[in-house]
Amino acid sequence: MNKLIKYATSLAALTALSMGSAAADTTLKVNLGNFYMPDTNPELSAEAQMLADEYEKLHPDVKIELIPHIADADAFSAWLTTRFAANDAPDITWQSGYKKIAEGTDNWAPLNDYFSKPNPYVGSGGLGSEKWSDLFPANVLNQTRGGDGNWFQVSTNWVETGFYVNQDIMSKQGLDVDSWKDWGDLLSACRSLREVGVQPMGVFMTPGWSTYQWLDSIIATGSYADVIPSWYLEKYSNEYQPWRLLTQEEMARAVHLGKYTTSGPRFDTYLGLVKGIADDCLVEGFAGIPDYDAVYNMFYNEKVAMVWLGSWSAPSLKDLPFEVKATYMPAFGPEQSKYEVHNESYRVGGPSSSGQWGITAQATDRGNLDQAVDFLRFLTAPVNYGRLAMLDTGFIPMVKGVETPDISANFQAVAQLPERGFTDPIARLTPKFGTAHNRLLQSFMLGEMSADDLKVKYQTAMDRAVEDLCLENEGEWKWCSE
Repeated sequence: MNKLIKYATSLAALTALSMGSAAADTTLKVNLGNFYMPDTNPELSAEAQMLADEYEKLHPDVKIELIPHIADADAFSAWLTTRFAANDAPDITWQSGYKKIAEGTDNWAPLNDYFSKPNPYVGSGGLGSEKWSDLFPANVLNQTRGGDGNWFQVSTNWVETGFYVNQDIMSKQGLDVDSWKDWGDLLSACRSLREVGVQPMGVFMTPGWSTYQWLDSIIATGSYADVIPSWYLEKYSNEYQPWRLLTQEEMARAVHLGKYTTSGPRFDTYLGLVKGIADDCLVEGFAGIPDYDAVYNMFYNEKVAMVWLGSWSAPSLKDLPFEVKATYMPAFGPEQSKYEVHNESYRVGGPSSSGQWGITAQATDRGNLDQAVDFLRFLTAPVNYGRLAMLDTGFIPMVKGVETPDISANFQAVAQLPERGFTDPIARLTPKFGTAHNRLLQSFMLGEMSADDLKVKYQTAMDRAVEDLCLENEGEWKWCSE
């Protein structure tokens, strides 16, 4: 009997130990966005899986379950919303940084305390060995920090836009983009190209979205840079971003209060810059080019010397029969805009990228927060993230110590530029206004409409857009009744 009791006691102890071990094991459900899409990007997905396997070997009690990403944005949003509602959200998941900031601690775990602690995977004395946040540029940290001071994501890469230049064409004409000091040098180079029958710059312009909109947003920003901060509303502002993109409400309020109007020297500056680049630089027929692919093909086939494209086009340009360089437009000098204050150009790009990883509040509820942070520290160690970055060449690495593919290396410097103050015209007020903007500006740029006629019609379009927005946000936008 004593032997039987001892056996039973030992069996119970072993069972409890076994149960304790099982309970201590951790499974992290991880959605890495575009980095894990086995059906559409098997090479990058295989590398992500390899890193997950390597982490598991370092931590035998942890299982990393990679969840294939849903490429369709609407479908992914519906999927993640459903998972949150069912209390079954991944521990780590991709999501837009803006979305995380808007949802805050309801759905996401603040990472502030973790950013201030070492990353154990970088090696003694390496970047991040004292503070994990040291691995990320200051502008990346500032732009992805919420107004409450919280960071809800680890930003590993950036999407950028800029000029791809046919170096063979430019060199043949004795032109060097690195020598450009201001906007005037850009226009001068464009004129030199036109004189020898070369189309300078490829963009396209349609009633909806177009690459011209990027150009327009920079010109508008340079024409109003000195007053943009005075248009900020407190509810959208935070101490970490003294300069930022204007929101739709701030734009509408500026129009309503007569701060943003066509009757003033800044709007005249804007129109002058628009007409100057249209006449000197833009490819003939820019208003008839239908889409991004068409203007891309013009550069590919050497029909234009420069083209404005996104960083995502870099992989397909690396093997062209001519030398390609990625660069950016110069700043506005005082001769072009006396309202410019930064003496730098403005970035059209930023954190809307594939590497926006956050840890959900549900991971905290499951007791998985520390382990989830540890896995992200492992992934963001330069030696590890570099393996992913070299296969995700459409984006610009924002982890210090990670090399960028040669063709888009200059975009890392572009990513440090100030953010534009005006967004694309299609999103400044209403979609209807955005279409009116494009049609009016196109007529003006082609010489079909005078500046005076444009001002009258443009002001009317802005006023109507603000009326529509105030009606739509009745009761919320108190200034509408001022």
